[in-house]
Amino acid sequence: MIIEKNKIIAPFTNFKIGGISKYFVYLENLDDLNRFYEIKEKEKLPIFILGGGTNILFNKFDGFVIKPLFKNWEIVDEGIIKIGANLKIEEILNKLLELEYSGLEWAGGLPGELGGAIRGNAGCFGGEIKDLILEVNAFNLKTGSFKNFKKEDLNFNYRDSFFKKNKEWLIIEAILKFEKGNYDLIKNQIEEKIDYRKERHPINYPNAGSVFKNIPFSSAPNKLKTLAIEKNKIKNDPFPVIPTAFVISELGLKGFQIGKAKISEKHANFIINLGGATFEDVIEIINYVKKKVEDEFEVKLEEEIEIVNY
Repeated sequence: MIIEKNKIIAPFTNFKIGGISKYFVYLENLDDLNRFYEIKEKEKLPIFILGGGTNILFNKFDGFVIKPLFKNWEIVDEGIIKIGANLKIEEILNKLLELEYSGLEWAGGLPGELGGAIRGNAGCFGGEIKDLILEVNAFNLKTGSFKNFKKEDLNFNYRDSFFKKNKEWLIIEAILKFEKGNYDLIKNQIEEKIDYRKERHPINYPNAGSVFKNIPFSSAPNKLKTLAIEKNKIKNDPFPVIPTAFVISELGLKGFQIGKAKISEKHANFIINLGGATFEDVIEIINYVKKKVEDEFEVKLEEEIEIVNY
């Protein structure tokens, strides 16, 4: 276990924005986890779990930021694999391709790690991580206890799960089930998703992915429903939603900029860091977009990214 003081967080986030954490802790194994628990009990400071840093807008944190490094990989049975929470999605896809296992192709080009994908029930192109999960092993940072969660215990919902609402739980590993597939077909589907993201997402700039959740069609006001139908902008994600990028575009906000933060012209649900953007720059844009959308369409946007400022 390594503990560093007054660590600058920006390099650990995709946004490349972030101030100082009082303590920064690397956890490589379960022994480290137990030792950290003893230290944390003495210090009585808040804890934040930092995974891949892909969906985070970070300012500062007056406590422990822990960086777990659980990257185990174990084939349990045919198509059933136990995977460490901190393996990157890209690494997992490469391993699955070698084994000719199918089920995660929709995540081609998706940044981040498995733990974050589980926590936020990541999904796109009609797929969601919950569809592959059998079990999750986690550690409670408040009580020091381990627990095995079955899928039905995890309250998976749209970009949501038990872990998102219960932040004291650190995901260690998960057991996932895949189907045997064809190497070339799997490879082509992964590459297709990667190409789609390269074409439509501003990956050449630091960003935190989609800033806002899409809007469920069933709960959208009639004005917005009518507009989405007219413009043929309803998609399954995995249920019918109105893309927030479409709504922001309709308001003419592509390219809107504050300081060095800007709404991408390529994808309106992305805020990009042009170089030197601050936490305050991004927050101002988020609040401005939320007000504009509510004023025009009577919709309260909900952030998909996590905002850390403690």
